Amino acid sequence: MTNDLSPRVPSHRLGGPRRRRPLRAGLIVIVVLAGLLTAGFTYLAKRGCSGRDTAVVAVSPDIAPLFNQLDASWSKTNPSVGGHCVAVTVVSRDSALMATQLAGPWDAADNGPPPNVWVPSSTVWAQYASTSAVVAKMVPKRQPSVASSPSVLAMPKDMAAALGWPNKVTFDWSDIATASADPNYWQTHGQSYGRFVFSMTDPKTSTAGLLALMSTADANNDGTVSASERADVVALKESMHRYVGDTSDVTTQLAKADRTSTAAVLAYGAAFPALERDVVAYDATKPREPLVAMYPSSGSYDANYPYLSLANPPWGTDAALAAATAFESYVLGPNGRSLFLANGYRVAGHGGPQLTNANGALAKVPSPLRTAPAPDSVADTLNTWTAITRQTNLLLVLDISGSMAEVVSGKQTRMDLAKAAAVAAVRQFDPKSSVGLWVFSTALNGTQDYKSLVSVGTLSDSMPDGQTRRQDMIDAIENITPGGDTGLYDTIAAAQAEMTAHYQQFATNLVVLLTDGKNDDTTGGLSLADLERKLNAARSSAKNVPVVTIGFGADADFATLAQISHASGTISLSSQDGVDIDKVLLAGIFGAPTTPGP
Repeated sequence: MTNDLSPRVPSHRLGGPRRRRPLRAGLIVIVVLAGLLTAGFTYLAKRGCSGRDTAVVAVSPDIAPLFNQLDASWSKTNPSVGGHCVAVTVVSRDSALMATQLAGPWDAADNGPPPNVWVPSSTVWAQYASTSAVVAKMVPKRQPSVASSPSVLAMPKDMAAALGWPNKVTFDWSDIATASADPNYWQTHGQSYGRFVFSMTDPKTSTAGLLALMSTADANNDGTVSASERADVVALKESMHRYVGDTSDVTTQLAKADRTSTAAVLAYGAAFPALERDVVAYDATKPREPLVAMYPSSGSYDANYPYLSLANPPWGTDAALAAATAFESYVLGPNGRSLFLANGYRVAGHGGPQLTNANGALAKVPSPLRTAPAPDSVADTLNTWTAITRQTNLLLVLDISGSMAEVVSGKQTRMDLAKAAAVAAVRQFDPKSSVGLWVFSTALNGTQDYKSLVSVGTLSDSMPDGQTRRQDMIDAIENITPGGDTGLYDTIAAAQAEMTAHYQQFATNLVVLLTDGKNDDTTGGLSLADLERKLNAARSSAKNVPVVTIGFGADADFATLAQISHASGTISLSSQDGVDIDKVLLAGIFGAPTTPGP
């Protein structure tokens, strides 16, 4: 604006006596200020608003580019609320990572700016996140979907045609296991494609994988996963021939095979979880052998991109909420609707021009939308999946300081709740998992603040007492009694060093530590700075072991715990009221990322 102001400033060399120069200088300042104020007033009058209220909108990476386009077009309308100018900052955030990050103290240095709005790729991620009491309070009941894409089984077109596509196809999630186990499956359909090769994507990170897992696990579509239905989770695991990170890992290999021949594509695999949008995007590259979307007959969950204006997060303000609500109206309006439809998504169940047979999709989804799963069912199913698929090498470290004896729920102490949660976690591990147990307070073993109760090793191992290591761990946990102060820093350093010594190259190596306090070791020991130096050094090594910290109860030093976990390469979780500690502990063991976001 100031560049448009070009007041004529007479040179003193052309002026009169020197005594008049201060007056002239004052007049110049007044003229310049007047010009600036006039331009500023004109600008604000044109906008019709003042100030700038901004909301941070964290969006699933696959749809974030479209949100950036909507933000750009919305900004040109000079949006305002109550006379205040409003704006949003769109940031790309992985849905799985956000589900865990929201459950702990928000570390802006690590995670970026805290969000006022979360748009995960599916409500199922929000349900998973809501197993944490902290997140459950933030996730709103109103969850408008901005766009959707059904979860499907992507299949090479020739194979799908052999099953009757695009006409009525009776292929369901449960048929994956049947087809994968039958060496003559394609022969029974008059084809010689060899084995039915199923590629599964990691449901802990892949939306398509998560939706496929939940659709398989909830066989009767009632929103819950029973103990008997968990057998279907095991069947899905047994049926996969290939386990990859995400849909893009499969499509990248298919594109490579397609450059060779159609036969190479058919040899690579028969089916994998995908979103309908993934199929359309792949076929837009015009491959020799296109993909088609197989819609399982019992229905599927959608990637429905809910617009979640977080309810009263610690960093929230009324101004940010107003900006978020204004942007929501624009995204849900005709501009957003037309943009999503043009890019292969559905809006309110309606598809756009890209959803045709020629692009591997059906104009109308032939199978029903499934009942939204309960939060506990999502968490339990993911924990079960992780336990049976992930090679784990973990040291569980429990705080047994005197404060753990405090009664927090009825007659139950923090120690009672922590012990119950730890036993439940130990029972979930696969027998081949490698696990150990430490406890800590102060001076438990001479001057040491920590003590090993069960050495790290395979849970199915037979121990000297004739029991398995799993049972020894359960017995040891149930016999714990609290007492002493909290020697936190020394314990963390020693626990990480212990697991570095037991490092397994192809396993997920972790320390998971639960505490209700802060470091108050009266015997001295490491400072926080000393501990961070050790963790930072380990993080840059080839054998880093991340330390997942869990703050338990209102007195835990959440900020310091987050700082410690970040230094080691992961996140910190919290259970402030203690009631949900079982869920938070399981999330720390089975769900916490081992590298920090974003």
